[in-house]
Amino acid sequence: MIALAIAWAVTHGTLQVGVLPGSWLLSSDASAGRYSEGTMISEDEVELPYRFELSWRRLGPEAGRSMHVVVAGGVVLVKAGKIAFYAYDDATFASVEWKPIAGHEVHADHVVVVTQDRRHVEVQIDGALVATYALSVPRVRTHVGIGMKSAPGYRSAIYVHDVTVTHLQ
Repeated sequence: MIALAIAWAVTHGTLQVGVLPGSWLLSSDASAGRYSEGTMISEDEVELPYRFELSWRRLGPEAGRSMHVVVAGGVVLVKAGKIAFYAYDDATFASVEWKPIAGHEVHADHVVVVTQDRRHVEVQIDGALVATYALSVPRVRTHVGIGMKSAPGYRSAIYVHDVTVTHLQ
């Protein structure tokens, strides 16, 4: 395993360095559409397979709106007590059932670990395997990211810390 130094770029919202080393406050963009969004993406691509570990918690009131982890070929979505995977296909996603995560509270700090190879995305939260998604990824490198949705027209935030990306050999 090789730990990677990651620089982050913001695609939606704002990103502030947190008080503690290795922490950030990611805020949504207050867009007036269906939702506002905050997303940070790795400036450089990461080689598959990888392990993406982070700790996060929602600071705003929108427990029913998702926080997300961007991976090759899709987005892992986590909201209060539920998880789903969006593979950039609106029609298919409309028929997807969110899988329950027992006792998951978005305002509490959680350790999220996403492991991806060219065939699967595996998600652990607080050390428990909560989901595995079959996904065929033809490319060997991808940008990874962290984000959240919030109410339209409002700024909200998540606190993110202890982010590591490790290349698995």
